[in-house]
Amino acid sequence: EQNPAPFLVILLFNDPVMTGYVFAAVLWLFDKDQHTLQAISVLPIPLHYYLFSKATILSVLSTLVALVIALAVRGTGYGWMDLLAGTFLSTFLFAGLGFAVGSKSRNFNEMLLYSIPLLILSGLPLLPMAGLGTALHFLPFPSTGGLGLLQQALGLPVALSRWGLYAHLLLFNALAWAWAFRLTQKQLL
Repeated sequence: EQNPAPFLVILLFNDPVMTGYVFAAVLWLFDKDQHTLQAISVLPIPLHYYLFSKATILSVLSTLVALVIALAVRGTGYGWMDLLAGTFLSTFLFAGLGFAVGSKSRNFNEMLLYSIPLLILSGLPLLPMAGLGTALHFLPFPSTGGLGLLQQALGLPVALSRWGLYAHLLLFNALAWAWAFRLTQKQLL
């Protein structure tokens, strides 16, 4: 019988986490298209609160979807902390990337065009699951930490320590959000 864990990692990564990316990019494009950025620019709260609140909602929803998927596919035999934190932080990371790409894009088609290389590069850290390289080869990619936590949660071997995976994911969250803040702030000026 084949182990469903590798397929579950792919499903958990692609469905909830990538949904966070697409929704964040589309939310920003919608705000831009509906001319609500002017209203956002005069809010009494900083822009990052607005973005963090949207990303937090997307991340919570993504984590709940991942939990339902994991329970439906495999029951309760998981490393729950790694599964939930890996999904939440990965979605938060990709929401930041989504806001950045959405702010660079003039329309939905341009957003899709910018998304293709980003999504291809983000999927490359899945290659070690097919026996092509190790996670160490893919450290420069933002999705490596989150994928590693999902693999660890499902009992699959990983090349980095648990805390190394968390550190990787937090570092790339900081980088993605710094990029998102810089680009979205330009839209408000």
